[in-house]
Amino acid sequence: MRLAELCDSSTGYIGEIESGKRFPSVTMIERIAKALKIESYFLFKNEPIDPSPSNFSIKLAPSQKKLIQDKVNSTISKVLDDF
Repeated sequence: MRLAELCDSSTGYIGEIESGKRFPSVTMIERIAKALKIESYFLFKNEPIDPSPSNFSIKLAPSQKKLIQDKVNSTISKVLDDF
């Protein structure tokens, strides 16, 4: 409930992301990372990170991680093509 409040989102939407039923937008990923006080890339790490209250990740399904990584890579490629 608190994460949803910090992200200006509904608890249902956050729950659907956590359960793998929904895929978050890049904007929502940034909101979640900001709410958790972590860098957004921590949400994509497979290894454990410091479990202190200000340093933890939301568990995403491997397919969600792959989709996010593909979108990030695509965005980076588009930006680099503009140079």
